[in-house]
Amino acid sequence: MLLKKKQEYMKFSDLTYKIVAFSEIENFNSDDCIDWAYEMLLLGYHSENLLILAGISKPSQFFEVKEYLKKTLQELNIKILGKDDAILSYSTYYIKKIAASENIEQNLKLIHTFCQDNDNTIVFDFSRLYWAWDDFKNGEEYTHYWENANRHTIRQIIIEFAKDWLSKNKKEIERITL
Repeated sequence: MLLKKKQEYMKFSDLTYKIVAFSEIENFNSDDCIDWAYEMLLLGYHSENLLILAGISKPSQFFEVKEYLKKTLQELNIKILGKDDAILSYSTYYIKKIAASENIEQNLKLIHTFCQDNDNTIVFDFSRLYWAWDDFKNGEEYTHYWENANRHTIRQIIIEFAKDWLSKNKKEIERITL
């Protein structure tokens, strides 16, 4: 992501985790780019293309925002990530949401779908948790996807696992964000 020099001390929008992965994500949601640009403006970032990007009407098409996004990232010295780093960054966005107890089921499903689409092992355990939760939602008393989980504990298990995942992957996440 590379927030260089004077911007190092500045906070960035959490959507940045998704935005820097755009080149590797199939069916990337271009409206996220607009939301990201707006959040970055609120955080004190400024550039000509950032202003243009924030002003694009939603719903948008990716072809409308792609060039402005690339130019904005370049102006802000934010690196576009390649395959493995993009997968880590994109996943981190949703895992942070889960760790903060935000829309756990929806975010878990998004990670699961993303994991399936990208055949990625770094977030595979989130697919196992998704399948376990799905078993419980369908009335099962037991799941073979996650040992010692039950319908009463699965939500907390997912939150704690997300927190642990962020902690275990902290150095890798920092590597791609600094």
